[in-house]
Amino acid sequence: MIRSIIIIAGLAVLALIFVRRYLVMEKNTTLGAVLFRKKNLFRHAPDTASFELTVDEIIPTRDDSDTKKLAKADSFLKKAEIFFNKGEIKSAEQFLIQALALDPSAVEAYRHLGMIYLRQGQFGKAESIYKKLTATITDDPVFFSNLGMALFSQKKLGEAKNSYIKALELDETRPARFFSLAQILYELDEFEDALNHFRRALEMDPDNTDYLLTVAHFYIDREMISDAKQLLSEILLAFPDNEEAQAMLQKL
Repeated sequence: MIRSIIIIAGLAVLALIFVRRYLVMEKNTTLGAVLFRKKNLFRHAPDTASFELTVDEIIPTRDDSDTKKLAKADSFLKKAEIFFNKGEIKSAEQFLIQALALDPSAVEAYRHLGMIYLRQGQFGKAESIYKKLTATITDDPVFFSNLGMALFSQKKLGEAKNSYIKALELDETRPARFFSLAQILYELDEFEDALNHFRRALEMDPDNTDYLLTVAHFYIDREMISDAKQLLSEILLAFPDNEEAQAMLQKL
């Protein structure tokens, strides 16, 4: 009897090891992530019927027929903004979901919820929010930029590229957008366009050491050694205590 229990226990352990290795190697996840996956909060909005975001839907126009319902939704939204500003993100998220369940037209609720999901690293949910926002409001560069971030974080590079391009078409005043698009282009092996966008970001923000060092890494990766040396020398001239630039130049 004891021997049988030991054999069964041993087989169970081997099975768990196999599953763990499979998940890590093939699915890029862990056993714990499968066993303890978080619930979809959109399916559990309190005080209403179930509410779930649909990516390809446009946000509906506000229905003013039920004033009590809208007043309650506005109250939830105000409470969410208070908690959001205090940094109490979980409470803010819950009130936002309740507000949207009552009033699916509340753009501000979507906007705050999208930011929460980006901060939490829930990029799939953030993608759903910003796709809904960009389908409805087609002239807000922040929505397209944030959608690009959510997509890029999931390695959906082609879609992320298009989102940042749209954001830049609407507003070219933020160097971070050129920098983010350059990173995506680099991963897509579009090296010439990537370098052009890196340089554009640097032109707009020439003292940004993150941009400078990234371009230096780009030069080294592309075996543009003389350009790398020149740029690193310029960085150290402006920032003589920058240890990363010192180390890079020494290796070269």
